[in-house]
Amino acid sequence: MELRHLKYFVTVAERHNFTRAAEELHVAQPAISQQIKSLEDELGVSLLHRTKRSVKLTAAGHAFFSEAGEILAHAELSKQIARRAARGETGSLAIGCVGASASGFLPELIRSYRQRFPAVRVHLLELTPEQQLQAFARGKIDVGFTRPLVASDAKNFTQERIYRDRLMLAVPETHALARAGHVRLEKFAGEDFVMFKRSEAPKLADAMMQLCARAGFTPQVVSEPPMIQTVLLAVAAGIGVAIVPGCVRSFRQPGVTILPVRPASPFIDLVLTRPNGEPSPTVAAWLELVRERLPAIRRQMEKEL
Repeated sequence: MELRHLKYFVTVAERHNFTRAAEELHVAQPAISQQIKSLEDELGVSLLHRTKRSVKLTAAGHAFFSEAGEILAHAELSKQIARRAARGETGSLAIGCVGASASGFLPELIRSYRQRFPAVRVHLLELTPEQQLQAFARGKIDVGFTRPLVASDAKNFTQERIYRDRLMLAVPETHALARAGHVRLEKFAGEDFVMFKRSEAPKLADAMMQLCARAGFTPQVVSEPPMIQTVLLAVAAGIGVAIVPGCVRSFRQPGVTILPVRPASPFIDLVLTRPNGEPSPTVAAWLELVRERLPAIRRQMEKEL
């Protein structure tokens, strides 16, 4: 039994006439008659009462007509679902992000994506760079906004730069230099530092230490929180000062002032990361949107560098 057999039968039953059914289906009438006869032979029942002028359903035909219609409708729905999935219009998308680095642009980006693809379930997870690698390994996320990967990890991923940032200094708003337009880092050599935990983002933590080394000192680290938000809370509490990415300004943490340092730090990038290979349709649609919005994201995030 094939779908075309069902379609021929349903059309004849609805039109009560082989000729009109043949015209609608653009199929020769003898071919339709032959296919329905084959269907009846396969079922072992008569589906139609045939006369010279009309066609009527038998009792078996009535019962089969309802089922055949549902099968055809479900087959059409299945085709539509498959096509929508191939276009990335259904399914799910799990996004990992380093909260501070993406909070300035990611909410609007997700809103736009959901407007285009309302049937896709979007999951957002705030994860450190190291946690994102673990999530990729377990299949928990499809894409991640993170810092550039070290060489040993990068070979397994595709990375696309989203924007560039610089390291800055977070100080309590009561600090004597909090109102300075910018500061020289060596002036803070004797102060306590709150330093982002290295194991959570090794390259970023190393860049912070290198910035201090360029200023001629090794920071006196008194606390190493694993999340950048906790670093800012510690600064607000007066535990110490901290070197942070400039993007944390989007948090507007009360009690904290973010100051550019001189000389300026080297650039640090935020990248969109995904495993190597052909992306799924939902990921491909996400990538297309991100690339479309990339100029605007960079204007927004890089304007104060």
